[in-house]
Amino acid sequence: MNSDFSKYPICDTDMWVYIYLSDFLGRILIKYEKLVVADVVEQEILAWEENNEKYKRIAVDFKEYKKDGLVLVIEHEVHIDKDDRDFLEQTLIDLHFSNGLKNQPKERNKGEYVSALYADHFEIPFMKSNDNEFQEGGRGRRAFPDLKVKNWYDIVEEFSRSQDEKIRVRKMMEQEQKRMTYHYEMQKEEKKKEDMLKLLADKVNKGRLK
Repeated sequence: MNSDFSKYPICDTDMWVYIYLSDFLGRILIKYEKLVVADVVEQEILAWEENNEKYKRIAVDFKEYKKDGLVLVIEHEVHIDKDDRDFLEQTLIDLHFSNGLKNQPKERNKGEYVSALYADHFEIPFMKSNDNEFQEGGRGRRAFPDLKVKNWYDIVEEFSRSQDEKIRVRKMMEQEQKRMTYHYEMQKEEKKKEDMLKLLADKVNKGRLK
């Protein structure tokens, strides 16, 4: 176990994307010195580099921050004792996740729940985006009622230097979120087309071999 984790906040994938694209990352690092992410979240962030030219810097710069020691990654097989790992994995099973602390195959919302587990385990603040899972009444809030959570609105309030900047950054990220969602949906459609073409080609090739 690395006790240094307890000195820094942990963030999930969405929050990393928000603070990176908003240019708040530098200000946050000045205050906290380092950020922590879960191993599952690292996998999710690095996926932005694959077939994603428009947003690949999200992953490329993450690797640079990690190399420079400004981002620390909690690896469950390295930094968490076996008995504690078993307990954390049982918690995930109770929350209806199937693959423990690993993310192969990928499971929806896995990164934020593993981040919450690590935040609870190491007693560190959790920086989380504004989805409903960790809002009052959400599944995440019910599972971790005592967890200290800072959402995106809290970050904007804390790190903006003026009211005008708060308005500008919130509007910018709302627009960026729409662009990213559109980009993601287009990628999914392209992947579907590629899979269908591959399936058709396989059928044609099999027919030729008969």
